[in-house]
Amino acid sequence: MSEMTGDLLDLLGDTRGRLVQALRDGPRGVADLAEELGISEVAVRRHLHGLVDDELAVAETVRRSGPGRPAARYRLSERGRRLLPDRSAEVASDLVRYLTAVHGQHELAQFLGWRRARQQDRYEAELGEAATWQERVEKLAELLTADGFPSAVEEVTDELGRPRLALRQRHCAIRDVARTAPAVCSHEAAMFRDLLGVEVSREKTIAAGADACVCYFDPAEPADRDPAEPAARDPAEPADRDTADPADPAAAGAAARDPAQPHDTAGDPPSSAALPDPTPQQR
Repeated sequence: MSEMTGDLLDLLGDTRGRLVQALRDGPRGVADLAEELGISEVAVRRHLHGLVDDELAVAETVRRSGPGRPAARYRLSERGRRLLPDRSAEVASDLVRYLTAVHGQHELAQFLGWRRARQQDRYEAELGEAATWQERVEKLAELLTADGFPSAVEEVTDELGRPRLALRQRHCAIRDVARTAPAVCSHEAAMFRDLLGVEVSREKTIAAGADACVCYFDPAEPADRDPAEPAARDPAEPADRDTADPADPAAAGAAARDPAQPHDTAGDPPSSAALPDPTPQQR
């Protein structure tokens, strides 16, 4: 087992894990596998049949060039290949970091909005037959489960005793990306809001360390704000100088200047107040 590198393969047991490793390079025959693993052909067939039953391997029939019955060869299924070490999550996280570092948060938000719209269109087509928003929540949980986010709906009450529904996602298929870009979670909540037409509050996420991602749906509060957008600033609060538009050089300069420091007027046109009072000879 010195070549075993994936925890998922360890869960299969020693022999089946070694079989998966042996099949990674392509279809193999029983006799060939038995010789490599050092076990009997009967044992190899038994374990291969187990992999086929679990949809981790596929059996193919190959006709012989000479006399005799067709031979069976085995290869990994797409599901079986997922047991091998996979670093796609790392690549996806690096792409998000690159997009943010090179093009800024705005471009990341554009990408997340594009992804959200595509996923929302697909879900909306599946939710069309649901008669009530509660049925839509149940169907939404089914769709999320099929996409690798096993979900369940629970009936709960809020602090005032009012009924509401909670959607609990017990696994996050994009956990590493969500840790890199937490806005992913906000965009998912915004999609839920648009699909269901009710207010959504997300209080826990796996990316932030919780055991599950939990969203609450309140039918008494119609959706009125996109959870992916920052909350509106209270007009009674003073504006933050650091929020100047970076695309506006004048605004950026004003925001960066310390008001306690004297303003350097070099290069500025003199105002009338700054001109000396003309002498009688100058009048």
